[in-house]
Amino acid sequence: MTRMFGLPLILVAALVVSSVAWAEDGTAGSTYLDVFGIGIGAGPSAVAAYTAAPGDLWSLTYNPAGLSNISRLSLGVSQIEWLDDTSFSYLGVGLPRGDGGLALGLAYFDLGGVDVYDVDGTDLNRSAEAYNLGFVGGYGFDVPNICDMSFGVSGHVIQGSFEDETDTAIGVNLGFLYGVMEDQIKFGLAVRNLGTKFKFVGEEDEQTMTFAGGVSYSTFRAQIPNVDLMVGVDALMPKNRDVAMAVGGEVWVYDMLALRAGYKTGVDMGNLSYGAGFKYSDFQLDYTYTDHEDFEATHRISLTMAFGD
Repeated sequence: MTRMFGLPLILVAALVVSSVAWAEDGTAGSTYLDVFGIGIGAGPSAVAAYTAAPGDLWSLTYNPAGLSNISRLSLGVSQIEWLDDTSFSYLGVGLPRGDGGLALGLAYFDLGGVDVYDVDGTDLNRSAEAYNLGFVGGYGFDVPNICDMSFGVSGHVIQGSFEDETDTAIGVNLGFLYGVMEDQIKFGLAVRNLGTKFKFVGEEDEQTMTFAGGVSYSTFRAQIPNVDLMVGVDALMPKNRDVAMAVGGEVWVYDMLALRAGYKTGVDMGNLSYGAGFKYSDFQLDYTYTDHEDFEATHRISLTMAFGD
């Protein structure tokens, strides 16, 4: 009997990574990994703690309540050079709607050729193609006349393919933000990855439901001359896994140059991250470098464009 052991399959902005083991005789096994430390967008991945961030186009996979902060039509593209020469591409759009913001996104994760081994770990000198394609969409809105409170919901549909087999999973994410001190301090809560199981050849992987809570602090526009600061702390409680903590922040200078850094505990997909951003007119370019304890470093780049007033 032979088996094909896949690399981690990052299943789209939303939110799911699966490492699939495939058997040619019709049996299969799999190992599930949480992907919320990966997320979408270079900026949030550098900050690390984004559950209670004020919010933007990239809030879709962290806390959909943050989508309520979308004030202009925005387009975002992101590219991640991931582990073992794999890559993750994302295209998203956000637009204001009513008392909030709507965001939609498409993602493609190319795993290339996955090496095939037998049950004894012997390389069979061939490979199997694997990729993931997904769609994610969400809406976040402010609650009228009730303090500084917002809610959000997002959903995702993911199709995974491993050689000749495909399967589809769906999921939902819920989010809440509450601001005090004129929104300088925000508290955020999110439930991520409520969804169906992912199946290959009769074997199932359930999505890792995760409870996230966080708090952030942002300076007022003129509080520090020509400097805007945001710092945050998150607690992540995934199902059947240890609690993880994240801390990070960003500082904008002259609303043109951003410096970011973040750190996570209890995760094996990257602990220390840092990056920078550059904004000119309606364009913003962001880059993040993530250091992994057991793997090579990864690089992310994002471009955001805003339109209209």
